[in-house]
Amino acid sequence: MPDPVAEQRLTLAQQAAAARVAYCLERPGTVALLCGPAGVGKTLVLETIVRSRQPSTIVPARFGIAAVERMLAAEPPAAVPEMLLIDDAHLARENALGQLIDRYFQRQPAGAVALAGEGRLLSLVARDSRLEQAVSLRATLPPFTLAESRMLVAGRLLAAGSIRERDEVARTIHEIAGGIPALVTRLAALAGLLAEGSPGRPLVPDDIEAIHRRLCLNAA
Repeated sequence: MPDPVAEQRLTLAQQAAAARVAYCLERPGTVALLCGPAGVGKTLVLETIVRSRQPSTIVPARFGIAAVERMLAAEPPAAVPEMLLIDDAHLARENALGQLIDRYFQRQPAGAVALAGEGRLLSLVARDSRLEQAVSLRATLPPFTLAESRMLVAGRLLAAGSIRERDEVARTIHEIAGGIPALVTRLAALAGLLAEGSPGRPLVPDDIEAIHRRLCLNAA
């Protein structure tokens, strides 16, 4: 089965973040932060780092914060990876993240850690002076620019009408999604299905508004 993460192309910002974090993790004992709102591609960047290390003598492992807590608390002690990528570090309990990282380095002194998460992660780090001093790199993933959103949706909107009409639809998708890649992708996919199901009828911005309203109702 195709890997959707592997098939998705990284934006320039995502490529830069992946390169910076991967380079930082080459140094033993380092901690890197990767921050950004939900849906901007933090997991995609971490997956890219994992794939780029294979095959390698040191292959990073990606976990959620709860799984890392269980791994480090296991008795008898469980093996820990030489590179630890935590995908949702912003969900850590207050004052627990620094202790978690300390336990990891006690078990793996030459290891390296990437903490990825939303804005709360920065607050958690700022409240722990030892952890803040241990951080070697801070990388941020911003939302898409309009140009990046257009590139992402272009292939899905070929049946949506003329170039001008497709451009208006792409702009509407970008504005509604706030440039968040995950939502841009979902709106574009649904818009593409709607266009394919109504051949000869161009999409208009109101169609995207209607799709978004349905998504909001389904999520409520």
